[in-house]
Amino acid sequence: MAITPQKQDYSQWYLDVAKEADLFEYAPVTGCITFLPKSVTLWQKIRETMQKKLDLLGVQNMMLPLLIPMSYFEKEKDHIEWFAPELAVVTHGWGKQLDEPYAIRPTSELLFCQFFKNRLTSYRDLPLLYNQWANIIRWEKRTRPFLRTTEFHWQEGHTLHESHDEANAFALSILHDVYIATIRDLMAIDGIVGRKSESEKFAGADTTYTFEPMMGNGWALQICTSHLLGQGFMRGFDVTFQNREGWLENPYYTSWGLSTRSIGGIISSHGDDRWIIIPPRMSEYGAVILPIYGKENTDRVNAYVREIASIVTGSQTEIPVRGEYFRAYVGDETKTLIDFRNIRLGEKIAEWEISGYPQRIECGERDIEQRTCVVASRITGEKKIVPLDELQSTLALMAEAGQKALLEKSRVRLRENTVPCKSLEDIGEAVNDGKFALYEWDKNPAFEQEIKDRFKATTRCIPFEGQFTDMLLTPEKSDTVMVVVARNF
Repeated sequence: MAITPQKQDYSQWYLDVAKEADLFEYAPVTGCITFLPKSVTLWQKIRETMQKKLDLLGVQNMMLPLLIPMSYFEKEKDHIEWFAPELAVVTHGWGKQLDEPYAIRPTSELLFCQFFKNRLTSYRDLPLLYNQWANIIRWEKRTRPFLRTTEFHWQEGHTLHESHDEANAFALSILHDVYIATIRDLMAIDGIVGRKSESEKFAGADTTYTFEPMMGNGWALQICTSHLLGQGFMRGFDVTFQNREGWLENPYYTSWGLSTRSIGGIISSHGDDRWIIIPPRMSEYGAVILPIYGKENTDRVNAYVREIASIVTGSQTEIPVRGEYFRAYVGDETKTLIDFRNIRLGEKIAEWEISGYPQRIECGERDIEQRTCVVASRITGEKKIVPLDELQSTLALMAEAGQKALLEKSRVRLRENTVPCKSLEDIGEAVNDGKFALYEWDKNPAFEQEIKDRFKATTRCIPFEGQFTDMLLTPEKSDTVMVVVARNF
């Protein structure tokens, strides 16, 4: 299978990898994709990890309708202006024109506002902490699988708080304790933490917080955002509560989301010219087992392979995966895939490297005699002969080494390719070379328009203090901020 090299055409490389790694198919609806089981598993891993973290914060799940009355958008003018070009609108039902059209949700702030109005009475009701896992429709002009599709999947959190400080602290807790912890620890991707500029923040928000990783081509990916929405939406929908002094007051609102765009981030951050690499903590399979067959030893090798699978998983449960030749052993904590095809080992290795699963096990006649197998890492390239009584521990150590190697690769790429800039010319050179530009900015919005026009770049974030960016550029004026400029992936 041919693949476009990254250096030749990175965008085409990304499309080649996403398609051939069996992650999606194009759908009959323009701009939409069908998420195949492999990508759904990646999303489920993200979802399970984040859900545990949200549970610890007291956030409860709920499900709101898909349709939003168009009249709701009129109550929040900034919101409708922001989303109007992307709205998909339902105008007919039961063969008749509806009295009022409905938008298919581009996000759910407006419905949550109405919901909150019915739930909130007193300060004793606060905080209200909710989340929903949902699909979203935004009519995109240019689409790219996972990164930008007309329909995508995400979680969106919505919370109300008694005070500005409490709401702000919660929005930051979501950013750090849920999103960044998941992205670094599970997805093995590093980034720069900060807040968006006034022009780049979410419509209607007081402040938007973000985490901006660097992709393999040096461009930025907005992988998550957490918004302090303040009281604006609350005033628009007349959401009030009786405060501790007995007066009616608007609560403070946060919303936050992370989507299936993160799958695109995994492809771009970790992939190479041998295609996708799946971080070990995200892999559906702890290992892929590749039997090596000789003459008239198929049954013996298969029995040995099944023994290995039961050792790895601690289970005898065998299930079909796809077709005639692929089976999985399923344990309480891990799964192992077996490729029973009787083809050359080199072909199997090539295919399973393309698949991106982080570890493989090879075994044949010689291994049966010695009670060993060969274990190899897709990530580090390590390959070794392992006795069966050391197999579980070897796989665990190799997986942890691979996970750390991917995060370190992401971290080094970010640090080595974020450069201080003193002029617009420096910024242009940096982004053209696939780097993040760090610039001292006087907050004049004209600067943002100029970098868009000249370099097709945007301000990504104003970094928080305490990151490596502190050492790259020292502000010379008291009324300026440091800003990261990059192209958007």
